[in-house]
Amino acid sequence: MTISNRQTGSIRALGRIEGYKNDVRMLEAIVNQAPMWQPGASLKKQCDQVLRMITELEERFERKLVVTLIGPCGSGKSTLLNALAEVDGLSEAGNLRPTTRNIVVFCREKSDAGHLSQVLGTENVETRSSHMAAFLDHVMLIDTPDTDSNEYEKQIPMVHNAIALSDILICVFDSENPKRRDHVDFLASYVRFFGGDSLVVVINKCDRQDENELKEKILPEFLEFINNAWERPVQTVLCISARRHLRNPGWDPTAEPLHDFDQFEALRQMIFGSFNRPGFVIDRRLENAESLRNYIFEETRVEVEKDLEKLEAAKENIHEAETKAVKDALFAFKNNNSRQRFGVNVLLYQRLANRWLGPVGWVIAIWARILIFGTGIAAMFRFGNPFRQLAGMVSSFRHFKESRASVAETGKSHRVDTAIRDYRLSISKKWPDIAESLVKARFDKSVRRIKDVLPDRDILDGDLNTLWSDSLDNEIEKSSKIMSGFLLQIVFNLPVIGILGHVGWITARNYFTGNYLSSDFFVHAFLTIGIILFLSFFLFQGCVRLAAGSEKITRNAFEKVKHQIEQFQPISMNPVSEQIDTVLNLTFSNRPAEQVMNRRSKSLRNSNQVLKNSV
Repeated sequence: MTISNRQTGSIRALGRIEGYKNDVRMLEAIVNQAPMWQPGASLKKQCDQVLRMITELEERFERKLVVTLIGPCGSGKSTLLNALAEVDGLSEAGNLRPTTRNIVVFCREKSDAGHLSQVLGTENVETRSSHMAAFLDHVMLIDTPDTDSNEYEKQIPMVHNAIALSDILICVFDSENPKRRDHVDFLASYVRFFGGDSLVVVINKCDRQDENELKEKILPEFLEFINNAWERPVQTVLCISARRHLRNPGWDPTAEPLHDFDQFEALRQMIFGSFNRPGFVIDRRLENAESLRNYIFEETRVEVEKDLEKLEAAKENIHEAETKAVKDALFAFKNNNSRQRFGVNVLLYQRLANRWLGPVGWVIAIWARILIFGTGIAAMFRFGNPFRQLAGMVSSFRHFKESRASVAETGKSHRVDTAIRDYRLSISKKWPDIAESLVKARFDKSVRRIKDVLPDRDILDGDLNTLWSDSLDNEIEKSSKIMSGFLLQIVFNLPVIGILGHVGWITARNYFTGNYLSSDFFVHAFLTIGIILFLSFFLFQGCVRLAAGSEKITRNAFEKVKHQIEQFQPISMNPVSEQIDTVLNLTFSNRPAEQVMNRRSKSLRNSNQVLKNSV
């Protein structure tokens, strides 16, 4: 079975529509991440509405294109539909208000309007069909109830639903008073859903105005007015005289047309020429789906830009407050008396033991084990379960890799409590001013409650410990490398290795000559080796104390952390700060909104061109 170009085009278009829906879902998910930003509630509702409308477009993808006429009483909608259909009595026209009480659908086959009748309600829809209307092969025309009639409450919902189901919206204005504020305002919330060629504005009864005044004053002023009122340009504005194109216009002899300037044929060609072709239905619904997607992104961008400067200032203030708070908190780690200094010393000798070779390296390894064992003994005197502390001591002594965790636990509870207390106090001093700036940026007033904006204690605990431990670990590693240099190892090992070599040579020589040495020789030799080894290690410890002491390592680590904090955002972010970032990111990643602005600029140029052509 061969797939037609129309079918493949339809499949591709459906795929793109699904992509638009996914864009809207992702936008809604991002907005949900900032519940304290009040405009988000309205945007989420609009996202739901856009998704519903795109889904409706998708559901009627293969149905005929729906062209809807809308306008107030007396604008000439019904007369225009009759003129387009070439049937004078198709839609009731006259002086009785409202002239149109129901939705009137004009189509070639009555079955074409089945879906519209089902959705809008059969009691609200009148279908007028004609097999002779070959020009409606792919189009249906809808005439709507007047938007300002005395049956407002009943008819306005029908107009709303008809607009939601439309692919092309033709807004009809009376040339005698085209700038009717109530009608323009009514349409404002709907026309933003239409993009490109979907929105057409018609000024009817143009034959009742002076031709020069129409071209030079009424049309330019109306075009500027409608663009400003709807905050978007329209693609086409046409001046017509619908009544002129009825089979029986029924002119009053005293009120015949004042001139022949009439763009009715351009409108007719647009509907039954451009619109009435197979591929146009798919293209237009795809375009409308894209416009809906772009609309909600544009609405989001506009809302964010209203608060952009305030949010960026608040974010900077929060950053400064958090930076200072983290610095204050880290002082608790830096100034944690002898416990931390002892732990740093243990970790340093562990690293040195892994790097050093030779006799001095053996002593360093033994000393590292002694320090670990001493840490376990000291742990027994802390408050807490003594059996757990003793088990920790034994585990640390047996398992070299676990010693770091044992040392890190020393004094942790005290320093974490102090750090978090200092962090919260520092934030609390700055928060009232920050909160007021956020309220002005349309954040919920609950942002003033400091307890609700502080980061989780466990998360802050983990982040502060990680920040400090990583910096301290890097400094310990750096110091261990410095104190484990190749030349340094030779200098400290050489005296011991020299004596060992000398004793070994004497022992081996006398052994092979049969002259066995006395035990006093070996006692003195071992004592000499021990003294030299002890002195070498003692001197080495002195060098470590001078070049890589625990106080120096702690001081360097703290300076490094301070530099990191100044360069980067603090790790722990409070919930409000995260929501500010979420809102700000809505503008930086808003590519569809950029496309909307480009399309609006293009449409504005098209509108100006239409004006020039009309004149």
